[in-house]
Amino acid sequence: MDFTRMSTKEFVDKVHEAQAHARENKEHNGYGRPAKRLPSKQGIR
Repeated sequence: MDFTRMSTKEFVDKVHEAQAHARENKEHNGYGRPAKRLPSKQGIR
């Protein structure tokens, strides 16, 4: 990805997209919502 050729809006959109993707993965894996954690995760307390 060439940040030097990107407009500010494109950059911000990319960052928001990455944050949304990370949030979805985090929720899917159960972090942030301990009651919904996947049973195969190690270290569940």
